[in-house]
Amino acid sequence: MGKVVDINVEASGIGYLKMNDVEGKNIFSERFVEDFLWALEKLENELKPRAVILHGFETIFCGGGEKQTLLDLTEGKIEMRDLVLSERVVNAPYPLIAAMEGHAMGGGLVLGLCCDIVIAARESRYGAVFMSMGFTPGMGCTIFLPELVGPFIANEMMFTGKRFRGSELEEKGTHINYILPRKEVMRKARGIALQICEMNVKSVYLLKYVLSAKKKKLLIDARLQEDLMHSISFRYPETKDIINERYVE
Repeated sequence: MGKVVDINVEASGIGYLKMNDVEGKNIFSERFVEDFLWALEKLENELKPRAVILHGFETIFCGGGEKQTLLDLTEGKIEMRDLVLSERVVNAPYPLIAAMEGHAMGGGLVLGLCCDIVIAARESRYGAVFMSMGFTPGMGCTIFLPELVGPFIANEMMFTGKRFRGSELEEKGTHINYILPRKEVMRKARGIALQICEMNVKSVYLLKYVLSAKKKKLLIDARLQEDLMHSISFRYPETKDIINERYVE
């Protein structure tokens, strides 16, 4: 059985980390998480890219939490571990560009927020949909989303679970680097990556280390706050019913 995350580094130094679970639609299954962490490890220790583009499919970037995992959390069968992905992305030594061509929901959106540069598509929808399934946001969403879209838009996204089109976010004004037609997202990501690759790679890695320091500190706060909220909200008796009712396969 092949991996559901593909990696490649071209001669220019650009690395590509493609979330490629066609059947699972890039949700956080156990297999997906294992392969994603493997990819980050291999890129860091063996392939050593100058910059990495994180991308998924044209219509789906990443779908976030797996339904069964969420249900297991409501029953206390497993411990919350969603911050592992966020921490590994933030701690990557190379700059990461999130090329979010397709829709990104919940933890899938937060995965993009953990990157250093974010490019979204006008046609796609982006949503912090945690509350719509009965539990509070995780993976660092409460600290990263306000940084990207502003605190008040972030509040609306988190409280309501509303899925915003990239074009709507563009009209509101955010800190997203670029919001482009879907067909232009990967081209723009590659253009930025090529610019980075022209720099002294040692200095690039050094700058990444310094610029990621703030996110690392914020994740420490998130672990305390979001884990506490999860330990409470996943134990609400109605949460399991809401997940079963509203989770979109």
